[in-house]
Amino acid sequence: MIHQEIPFVDIHTHKPYPCCGYSYGIHPWSVRQGGFTLPPEAAAIGETGLDRAHPETYDLQMEVFEQHILLAETHRKPLIIHNVRATADILRLHKIHHPIQPWILHGFNGNTHEISQLTERGIYLSVGDSIFFPNRRITQSFTSIPLEYLFLETDTSARTIQEIYHKAAELLNIPLQQLKQQIFTNFARLNLSPWKTGNNAHDCSSVTMALVNWDEAMCS
Repeated sequence: MIHQEIPFVDIHTHKPYPCCGYSYGIHPWSVRQGGFTLPPEAAAIGETGLDRAHPETYDLQMEVFEQHILLAETHRKPLIIHNVRATADILRLHKIHHPIQPWILHGFNGNTHEISQLTERGIYLSVGDSIFFPNRRITQSFTSIPLEYLFLETDTSARTIQEIYHKAAELLNIPLQQLKQQIFTNFARLNLSPWKTGNNAHDCSSVTMALVNWDEAMCS
């Protein structure tokens, strides 16, 4: 029997990876640019979401985000969500729409109360290199995230996903292999169409698997 290494999973990145799927969406900073056609190779929808740092387009962001929610449900694809000071609205919309498809808040930097509210509704939380900075809220609340709702990401960071995994395992005080297994289990639960998830994941068992945001990177 050949043992295959559990891959590192980078759930949201703008870097090219040899083994990746694409996510497609309209970033809340770009809602004025209009719609898009969802390509058949899309593994997920996003990033999309809400950003109160841009109040001049917030109503339009809300409209586009709800369109993405419906699109995710129609096409049975996970939703990758950008959230800046809009957790209450995201929770409200989740209660209204009762989505079947998974929601993943990328770049999560919330407190323990938000963690409890979000994960109680089955929403996944993805954390990046902010855990390297002691003054960030997420560094203080990170260990409160239930492991079954945790993902890790590089986004636009110069750090590798391996560095982020090592730091996360250190903060959680668990073995790296345990963390890799849990996040890969979470990843398999998403049922992303480009891959057979499991320890026999096609062409992906040796290094990493990644969900690449379409506007910044191409698969090699």
